Amino acid sequence: MDEWNMWSVFLTTGSVLDYIRYKSIQNSKNTGADTVIREVSDEIPNERTDSQRNEYR
Repeated sequence: MDEWNMWSVFLTTGSVLDYIRYKSIQNSKNTGADTVIREVSDEIPNERTDSQRNEYR
């Protein structure tokens, strides 16, 4: 998508993620670099090293 379309999407949704996508396109145009927009998940990654959960009594 181009910069104008991403701005329109942001204005419609008001989503922070849409604003970040807009800014990344804007920044890539200013620097001339090609950037890849990663999908951001709302899930918190499970970075636990053990497979057991804590037991509370």
